[in-house]
Amino acid sequence: MNKFGKSKVCPKCANPIELYVSLKWGAILFIPAVVSALLIKPFFVNVGVSGSLATGLMSALFVLFCMRLKVPKVKVNA
Repeated sequence: MNKFGKSKVCPKCANPIELYVSLKWGAILFIPAVVSALLIKPFFVNVGVSGSLATGLMSALFVLFCMRLKVPKVKVNA
């Protein structure tokens, strides 16, 4: 990956790379994210930290796991 702010390109073919959210992975990961947030919430509360932090962390992981890289199809001029 290139630095933030620059256009991202594939090192092999030099086509631009796009970052997108996969709805399929979002649907697959939704139930485990909710269950794990409910499981770690008591741990955070027992330590003395807000339970909202557990929900926020699981939501952030959920979004990160749903992100995918996609190389758009480039038409070849023949």
